[in-house]
Amino acid sequence: MSPFRTAITETLYDAQRRLADFGLAVEQILAIRDSARAAADDASPLMPLNAPGTLAYIHGVGALRAQTLDGDWTIDRTLGVEAVICRQRGIRLGYQNVDRSCDAIFAPMPRSVKGNGAAQLCPAPLFDFFGVDLETDADRLPPPETKDPLGDQVRTYFVMVGEDGSVELSCPVIGNKRYAGFVERIFIDRPDEQWEPEMDTADTGPIDDFDVPVIFKDKT
Repeated sequence: MSPFRTAITETLYDAQRRLADFGLAVEQILAIRDSARAAADDASPLMPLNAPGTLAYIHGVGALRAQTLDGDWTIDRTLGVEAVICRQRGIRLGYQNVDRSCDAIFAPMPRSVKGNGAAQLCPAPLFDFFGVDLETDADRLPPPETKDPLGDQVRTYFVMVGEDGSVELSCPVIGNKRYAGFVERIFIDRPDEQWEPEMDTADTGPIDDFDVPVIFKDKT
C-alpha cells in the first residue's frame, strides 16, 4: 500500500478545473487517447504481438507533443523518458499504456515494466526511493546513480490510456518496475458503466394498424 494519500479527481468538472492548472484542456487529453487507440486498432494480425502497444505508444507520444508544444511546453527526454516539459509550471508529461484507468479501487498498471530512468523521474515524495532494478537493456538506461537534474523542481505526470479507452492524467511513484503508488490521479474519461444494449425499435415497437384476419369455419 502507498505510504501516502492519493489525491483523486473523479468528476469531469473538477478535472477541467485541475487541468487548467497545467494550462491544458480535457479535449487535448482525449485527442491523445483517440490517436493512441486508433493506432493500436490499426495493427495488422501479420504484425508482431506487441505491435498494438508499440503503435499506441509511438502515436500517443506524438499526439502528446502535437497537443501541447507551444511557447511554454517543449520536448523533454530526461533520463531517456520521452515527454514534454513546462519549466514555468514545474510539470513534465509523458505517455503510458496501462491495463485500465479511472478506477478508484484498482489503480492503473503499466503494460510494460518501467526502467530506472522513469523511476528516477517518479520518486516517492518525502520518502526514500523504492527499490529499483535495472532492465536487461542496460546500454540505453542511465546508470542507477544518475538523478533527474530537475528532480527538485519538476513533477512528472503521465497520460495513462487503458485498453478499454479509459484515460487519466496521473503522477505515479515507480518501484520494482511497476507503480508503487500515486501522488495524484485525474480521471478524464472512462467507458459508461451504465451502458445497455440499444434495442431496435423498428422490430420491437408498437405496431400500428394491425388487423387480425378472421376466418369462419364452414359448419358441417
